[in-house]
Amino acid sequence: MHRGNPPHPRPLLKPHGRPEVELRLEELPLKNLWLLFIAVLSALLLGILGVFFIVKRDIYTERSLDLNLRIEKGESLRKITEKLGRLKVVEYPELLYYIGRYEKIHIKAGCYHIKGKLRPVDLLRELTKGTPCLKKFTVPPGSDVFSLSKILQKEGICKEGELLSLSKNRDFLRKLNVPSLDGYIFPDTYFINENSNCTDAIEVAVKRTKEVLSSLLSNYTPPEKVKKALKEVNPNEILTVASIVEKETSIPRERPLIAAVIYNRLMRGMKVQCDPTVIYALKLKGVFKKRLYYKDLEVKSPFNTYYAAGLPPHPICNPSLGSIKAALYPADVDYLYFVANGSGGHLFSTGYNQHLKNVRELHRKWQRRSGS
Repeated sequence: MHRGNPPHPRPLLKPHGRPEVELRLEELPLKNLWLLFIAVLSALLLGILGVFFIVKRDIYTERSLDLNLRIEKGESLRKITEKLGRLKVVEYPELLYYIGRYEKIHIKAGCYHIKGKLRPVDLLRELTKGTPCLKKFTVPPGSDVFSLSKILQKEGICKEGELLSLSKNRDFLRKLNVPSLDGYIFPDTYFINENSNCTDAIEVAVKRTKEVLSSLLSNYTPPEKVKKALKEVNPNEILTVASIVEKETSIPRERPLIAAVIYNRLMRGMKVQCDPTVIYALKLKGVFKKRLYYKDLEVKSPFNTYYAAGLPPHPICNPSLGSIKAALYPADVDYLYFVANGSGGHLFSTGYNQHLKNVRELHRKWQRRSGS
């Protein structure tokens, strides 16, 4: 029987023969506890600061935006913030989602055009307005019902032939209080409710024309040239002159000169004799063949200014603002003739002999260029 000291127990060995040591928090020195506390607190503060800077940079920093958003009825906040993430509006859409929930932002269905500097969180607030979805159409300067009919059909505003039918509908014209649609559909870009139809679109454009005319004519005193040339200075006469100017030149500085030629000829009892009026007359008869021939100058129509004296009954196209202003304020010149110079502009003259000389000179230049 062994009576000595009990044998010392052998320590438990971990793999690789190292003794297992049990470390208790209460056994750590106070200094180490403070270091641990500071480390944990620092990590926590750094994490909070990191989140703060991410939120500030991603959600609360202005950025230049130019986008169209369509929000469908019933679309959730999460889906919308994910959409903004795909559009690169935000880097962390999940953050924007939780901020939207925290602020109790209730987004409404609609179509939104967002342009300018905006913070993503403010963009989210913009989506609470329920802006109606719009469709866009553009009326080009110089367009008439024939060309515009194709444009509006292509843009889904009017059905095939619908605009042409409206242009002949006397009840519709009477309702709008205009003698024709040509000249009264102001060239501009329009946005209308996506449920609007062709009639609605035309009414909006005609209203715009009346607003423009009202503004231009409110304090208008006609120059002597205009008063002497026109039997009555009224919107239809001004728009008719402007429509001829629009079709004759695309050069802004020439517009008042073309207008002056028209007024000068009217003052002297001369026929206006402008080719675009012949083309319009042929279009109305459905016989225009994309090119004008000398025989066409004899077509019997009140719109043909080679055949009929005075101005056409109504405008032959939708003139631009520049052409309307030229009709209101023609140049103070005595020109009676002009001829295309082959480079987009015109040569003007006061006498017929000079006009013929200009025509012959231009014809010789054309022959030299063509090598004949």
